[in-house]
Amino acid sequence: MTNNNATHMFPNGFDSWMETHHEIVSAIALQAEIEGTITYQRMENQGTGGLYELGKELTNQFEKRYPSVEWDGNYFDTLESFLLNQI
Repeated sequence: MTNNNATHMFPNGFDSWMETHHEIVSAIALQAEIEGTITYQRMENQGTGGLYELGKELTNQFEKRYPSVEWDGNYFDTLESFLLNQI
């Protein structure tokens, strides 16, 4: 039995979402204290909860942007480029 809600929430599967989330949260943590970044502003305005939301938002954006992609070694480059444009 297929769970359509899970497919909608995790278009590339939960493992892919979880791995992407980890990488994005790591980047957010590195940027959270640098003035002028989105992460800094989010922390100032919404606190830690705002960073949690940002991590989820960015993970969902990335996963939806690259549905069913078979990464052939360019995952980290693509993710880095995505993050440079977002944070």
